[in-house]
Amino acid sequence: MSRTPKSSTGLLDAVTGRPVLAYTRTGERYVRKAGWSHFWGRALDAAVVFAVAGILMGVLNSLIQNLALGSLSLALLDSNGLFLATLTAVWFLVLFAYGMIMGTTGSLGDAAAGMRSVRIADGTTSGAWLGGWRAVCWSFAPLYYLVAFASALGGGGGDTFEAKFTAVDLRSGVSRGAAPVRDPQLVAAEQAAAEQHDQLPNLYDNGNPRG
Repeated sequence: MSRTPKSSTGLLDAVTGRPVLAYTRTGERYVRKAGWSHFWGRALDAAVVFAVAGILMGVLNSLIQNLALGSLSLALLDSNGLFLATLTAVWFLVLFAYGMIMGTTGSLGDAAAGMRSVRIADGTTSGAWLGGWRAVCWSFAPLYYLVAFASALGGGGGDTFEAKFTAVDLRSGVSRGAAPVRDPQLVAAEQAAAEQHDQLPNLYDNGNPRG
């Protein structure tokens, strides 16, 4: 069974040399973001979320410790469970907000790596609402970064764990309007098949000599 993706076009990007794929619904061509640039882009996204959430948690904790929130500060200081729940809420709000940005205009990691997460079907982004929930779901899958790391080692890419989304390389030749080229391996295979066809006597073009 062939392992070539159903969306493969048999073409290579003239700039990156990576396979050119096509959106399953529209047929428009694209190139997946691959390797370390994809991994470090997503790592930057994670770092941004940790940094922003950490800063907001620190500010909130300072307000609580200084009783700046009045009776709410007293309630949070009196209940460790409520305090932890509040910090958790801050974490998920930051994560959801960042996912909303990522699903519309793109994240900092997208900008740094020159990529954008889009639907494989038609190349559209997830939008704010779905983007937020995608980010929240990723937070429950620490294995995502281990798989992304392993994928980078092998030169792979795409938004791992996402069957409906992929990371598109915005710096590829296809994204910039350059025409792709035929895959030399496919060309060589076709030439070999043609030569084999020509070497087989009396099987294709010749009639039955006994007829």
